[in-house]
Amino acid sequence: MKKALYLDDVRTPTENLPGYKPWYVVRNYDEFVKWITKNGMPDFISFDHDLADEHTNDYFSQLAQHGYQHPKYTEYKEKTGIDCANWLVEYCQMNNIKLGRCAVHSHNPVGAANLHSLINGFKRHMGWDEDCYIGRVPFTTENK
Repeated sequence: MKKALYLDDVRTPTENLPGYKPWYVVRNYDEFVKWITKNGMPDFISFDHDLADEHTNDYFSQLAQHGYQHPKYTEYKEKTGIDCANWLVEYCQMNNIKLGRCAVHSHNPVGAANLHSLINGFKRHMGWDEDCYIGRVPFTTENK
């Protein structure tokens, strides 16, 4: 059975992907890096963008003030899903590993677009199928 990894600070998927083991869930950058370095590249990864309250608060604050958002990546104390994806791209290149299928399930449309673009841009550069998509699986949330 294939392995699927779900990166999200509060959501937990409630349905498994057909042909995959139950989701492995990681909540932040450190757990993401640790899981992959210990278990190897999963066959499928689903990314959230906002992995801490500061990311979500920034999104809603900018939306209310300006009607749009530009993530303040250099100002965040906690790492986002983009940081995870950047680490993953470097990890794949350094270890000559092919990145499997990916999805982005973030509710932050700007962050989701940034993740989608980064992952498919890397795949295009490597000559691989650009099979990262924006979509969701049913989920439940955990209280923080």
